[in-house]
Amino acid sequence: MATVSDVAKEAGVSVSTAARVLSGSGYASAETRRLVLETAKELGYVPNQIARSLRTRRTKMLGLLVGDVENSFYSVIAKNVESVAKAAGYHVVLCNSDDDPEIEQEYLELLEGIRVDALIVTPTSKNRRSLGRLAEKDIVIVQVDRRVEGLEADAILVDNESGAVSAVEHLIEAGHSEIGILTGELDVLTARQRLSGYQRALEAHGLPIRDALIKTGSFHRAHAIEDATELIRARPAPTAIFAANNILAEAVLIALGQEGLRVPRDVSVVAFDDVEWMSMVEPSVTAVRQPTADMARSAAELVLRRLREGREGPPSTVMFHTRLVERGSVGSVRKAKAAKAASST
Repeated sequence: MATVSDVAKEAGVSVSTAARVLSGSGYASAETRRLVLETAKELGYVPNQIARSLRTRRTKMLGLLVGDVENSFYSVIAKNVESVAKAAGYHVVLCNSDDDPEIEQEYLELLEGIRVDALIVTPTSKNRRSLGRLAEKDIVIVQVDRRVEGLEADAILVDNESGAVSAVEHLIEAGHSEIGILTGELDVLTARQRLSGYQRALEAHGLPIRDALIKTGSFHRAHAIEDATELIRARPAPTAIFAANNILAEAVLIALGQEGLRVPRDVSVVAFDDVEWMSMVEPSVTAVRQPTADMARSAAELVLRRLREGREGPPSTVMFHTRLVERGSVGSVRKAKAAKAASST
């Protein structure tokens, strides 16, 4: 493996000059810089990042710990965090907790061990002490999508409750009163907030909250279709379903098809988290759109600002708002009843 000395010798410059060019610090003429960099490339020189981090006390690495890489929401988060970080000269280490506190804890220990400069995390609620320990070790932490109560760290959030209210009110305006919700485990903050918005909308319109129409399971695919099927078979049967993320929306559509039910003729559907496929299926899916890319870029920019300017001052919270995108998956109860009456005569 080529060393700085090898590059210096081949380029015909001093070791100190080669080191300045390769580290990107200190003066060197444009011609010397070009010569050293071309020589380094020809020799296959790779910087020793461990040695550099020991000198600078910075690894130029950011940890990104997300809940479920299978979910396109987190893919958008990862892509935009990486884009901002790369432009600033940082590399991103991506970890997937699968929303499992034990796996999350393993990755927190790993990221601490490789000395990441900062951590962007969509946290479970179970590892506040470990996250706090990272912060005490001068690792910048920014929470995205969720926050851990009692953790002194910045947060980039979306107004989940208001987004859920808008989804359920849209169904109520279409005449639905038997509205089901499929959401994740209530240990997860986003699940609690979206359920709260569902309940708030029903209460505001004088509609009863029926336990049979509330199904809490997981935001993951593993059991989502089974959970959706149980909700569809509830009594009273829902005439509409609010799916609290994009994977649960997939599960609802699959389960409805397996039950021989059509959207929106038999059951209307609204999803939280608008993703590309929702505008490509027939009928297209009405969804609550959250500005995922903007949230991710804001998180990365906040991390870089903290690294650049220091960690002084209290933690900040940035709240983004959602928008309901109306499509074809919500039908009028009145029109549906009229159609069924006409078909039976």
